[in-house]
Amino acid sequence: MKFKLTNISALQLFQLMRFGALMLIGIVFTKTSLTTQSIGEYEQFLFLAGAVSYFWLNGLIRGLLPLTKEDDRTNHIRFFNAFLLLSLFSLICVGLLSLLARPVSEGLLNNSHIKYLGLLVLYLVLGVPANLIEYFFLIRKEPSRIFTYGSISFSLMVAMIIAPSIAGLPITFSLYGLIVITILRYIFLWVILLRGGPLKVSFPFMKEHLRLSAPLILSAVLSGSAQYVDGFIVTSRFDEATFAVFRYGARELPLVLLLANAFSNAMLPEFGNKQKLKENLKQIKMESLRLANLLFPLSAILLVTSHFLFPLVFNSQFEESATIFNIYLLLITSRLLFPQTLLIGLKETSIIAWASFLELIVNVALSLWFVTFWGIEGIAYATIIAYLFEKAFLVVRARGRLNISLTHYQNIFRHLIYSLLLLAVFYLVEFVIY
Repeated sequence: MKFKLTNISALQLFQLMRFGALMLIGIVFTKTSLTTQSIGEYEQFLFLAGAVSYFWLNGLIRGLLPLTKEDDRTNHIRFFNAFLLLSLFSLICVGLLSLLARPVSEGLLNNSHIKYLGLLVLYLVLGVPANLIEYFFLIRKEPSRIFTYGSISFSLMVAMIIAPSIAGLPITFSLYGLIVITILRYIFLWVILLRGGPLKVSFPFMKEHLRLSAPLILSAVLSGSAQYVDGFIVTSRFDEATFAVFRYGARELPLVLLLANAFSNAMLPEFGNKQKLKENLKQIKMESLRLANLLFPLSAILLVTSHFLFPLVFNSQFEESATIFNIYLLLITSRLLFPQTLLIGLKETSIIAWASFLELIVNVALSLWFVTFWGIEGIAYATIIAYLFEKAFLVVRARGRLNISLTHYQNIFRHLIYSLLLLAVFYLVEFVIY
């Protein structure tokens, strides 16, 4: 495939580098003298940081991008005010976490206190706003800088986190390495802010930013809660062994989620210029087809090989996890539809929150119904249907609110053919071969 570094491909590569760095760190940890408990402490640190910040960070960034304007010299003022909002949310988050540290630790982490709370506070206050850096380059249409920043940043992160573990030092020193790279990113963010122009507080912009972001924050909360609801349904009806089988399989192909989300976010600033609407729709149609050409065949290969790979990678007790994984691979049929990109880009964000709410209701209702017929597989099937329902709802609302039909931004014929072929492979693997 021909490759050109654009805003879209640069942000996709950036997200892949982030995923690869985290994966490499995890692999190296298992090859060192670190105990499973020590690795668990590191993972718990990242999990807690993500759990208390992912929804508002995701919502505020997605709410910012449609507010930027092409070649507008005042974008740095918008960027600075977005930084202030992220910093404010970080401080509120840290304050609540400090006040509720004991009940959170005892109720959710099975500890008497949150380990490394001081480092966690630093990581949230400095690290969360630093997530704006790649989007600063995105807004300025500087894809080479996104790629360069990602390459340097994640290379340093890997080196500073794994070096202590290779040297035989405790996991605390790896966390120190994480904090050092976080501080460096935060300093770099301030360099960008100071070089961008005069820093001016704009309360009208903050108000508009919050108005657009609030439904997206709510949507992220609702979407993120779906996986926990599925888990609770499994634990309420099955034993711990079955829950482990479900959890190991209940994950979609990471490439699909990473590339689709990066593509969607990279397109959002383009909607700041309403004169380019037709051009943007054409680009979404072209790029979504490019993703489909790559990711549908890859999903089909994983469908065919998963029943062989799961016992090999894990053990024979997790063979049933392959079926759950294969069902979740079908999420690609909804992930590569992009009505949400139009709605967010054109500032119709309230519809996104409603779609996530309805998706959660459908997911829970169908999970409780299907589990009685198909067991844990039924819960996975319910997730697929719920996500398809959400995208169908957004497609209909985009048609009604914006007067933009699905065929304007999606190669629906190719997508339908790919989806049917993937379903055919799924049927052969699950109901004929196995």
